Amino acid sequence: MADTLLLRGGTLLTVTGEVVEGDLYVEGGRIAAVGAGPAGADEVIDVRGCLVVPGFVQAHVHLCQTLLRGLADDLDVIDWLRLRVWPLESSHDEASMAASARLGCAELLRGGTTTVLSMESVHHTDAVMEAVVASGLRATVGKALMDAWEPGTEMVGESTEEAWADLVRLVDRWHGTADGRLRVAVSPRGPRNATPELWRRAVALANERDLVLHTHVAENRAQADRLGARPEGRDAVALAGWGALSPRLVMAHSIWLDDTERELVRRHRPSVCHCPSANLKLASGIAPVPGYLADGVNVALGADGAPCNNRMDAFSEMRLAALLHKPGHGPRALPAALVLDMATMGGARALGLDAEIGSLEVGKRADVTVVRRDSLHASPHAGGDPVADLVYAHTAADVDAVFVDGQPVVAGGRLLSLDEHELLTTAEDQRQALLDRAPLSE
Repeated sequence: MADTLLLRGGTLLTVTGEVVEGDLYVEGGRIAAVGAGPAGADEVIDVRGCLVVPGFVQAHVHLCQTLLRGLADDLDVIDWLRLRVWPLESSHDEASMAASARLGCAELLRGGTTTVLSMESVHHTDAVMEAVVASGLRATVGKALMDAWEPGTEMVGESTEEAWADLVRLVDRWHGTADGRLRVAVSPRGPRNATPELWRRAVALANERDLVLHTHVAENRAQADRLGARPEGRDAVALAGWGALSPRLVMAHSIWLDDTERELVRRHRPSVCHCPSANLKLASGIAPVPGYLADGVNVALGADGAPCNNRMDAFSEMRLAALLHKPGHGPRALPAALVLDMATMGGARALGLDAEIGSLEVGKRADVTVVRRDSLHASPHAGGDPVADLVYAHTAADVDAVFVDGQPVVAGGRLLSLDEHELLTTAEDQRQALLDRAPLSE
């Protein structure tokens, strides 16, 4: 492995407000110079004519669901969970979970995403951890804590004590491994999928061990209203009551918060993860992202899972996030530079990693994506804004190279860390085995 790396002659989108024409120099896995590097390095790569950007950070995905792609289309989130996703998730064994996670990691890396926050299912989370380590992806991964029955989705996972014991074991075994690339999140699936007792334990553990909290919030309007009638109150009210509403919490979706909840979020400063493709496909709605940003709330982006998107593509989420809010809030509501910040630093801030990743700055980890500019759909580009080009014109197919900690995981558009042919063959076989086990109904 090369200790020093020189990416020579690219257009560097630093996400610090600067676009720099020049070199990116990496030493010992960290960025050592931006704009001008030494004459040589252990490895020198000519990136003239390319965009060099921080690796994208997706703050809400489900690696456990990649095998479910295309099996839950054209449903709202309640029927999506009840009829398809929960029966399929519950039928995973270790082999199918491993195949799902490996395929998801490969897709993410090939598309320039270098870091994710991922929520898994109730069982077989170790298989996901092993897949992350093998892939080279940087990930914060949590098992779904589910010890309560939620009416409508009919989901229930395990007992409180089973969930708690497995969570503590996962933290002890995996947190901080793979040279710090892999971390464990505390992930109650939603405010009503875990009991108040488990939520309070989860918050205490997250505070004690400095872990990310990750959950779904106010994704579906009818669900938010129905569950809000319970004694704990609506989602953000309940989370505040359990001590969960804090900067260490990442709230996926957050579409249907009422005024009281919005004020609580403004005051307590959790992060919101905007998942525009999934929210539209499930007919869930459009999160009030311009309002959150105006309130000073950190907003990240995420693709969610393969069965509700149906791809885990940061470029799709950037473009859609930039376009979606313009009709209601004006053409400058979410300009390209702000959306790129959400896709990089927004995710880094959500994960508490903003001092380590998310921008091209000296001292940060060298998680870097190189994007070719010679595609038909992104040409011509002379005289244009390269940040806007990235957000509005480029696609995941333009990703040429990806580095995590300065080590190549994609080169020439080809995945280096995993065998793509083996991944695809195994995914097809494991998908069929999963379907054979799953008790699906119409």
